[in-house]
Amino acid sequence: MTYRKIRMEKELLRILNNALVNKINDQRLEWVTITDVELTPDMQFAKVFFSKLEDEEIDSGLCTQLLTKASGFLKKEIADAHILRRIPEIRFVYDDTGSKARKMEDIFKNLSEEKKDGSEE
Repeated sequence: MTYRKIRMEKELLRILNNALVNKINDQRLEWVTITDVELTPDMQFAKVFFSKLEDEEIDSGLCTQLLTKASGFLKKEIADAHILRRIPEIRFVYDDTGSKARKMEDIFKNLSEEKKDGSEE
């Protein structure tokens, strides 16, 4: 992996998060965060990972559709930054790491409580 590619991924992450927070006025995307960007080696395609607050009623499929619909605007934001000659095609992927981590925490918490209950008897 080249240093330039890593720098571009970090810069795209910053640009996309900034656009989501400050420029997109869709309330349904209010709790969405871009967590990672993966560029292909030729920088023609970008896989953009996002997460959302679990408490929100909007599901990840609708978030993906909304982000895909906003991809033209997001590509314009990338173009305005003048960091790449060609603007990559963007594909959005839901990052469920946060929900998996919460499930694991719940499992460990339940195990810990069962262990305490077992040692009191």
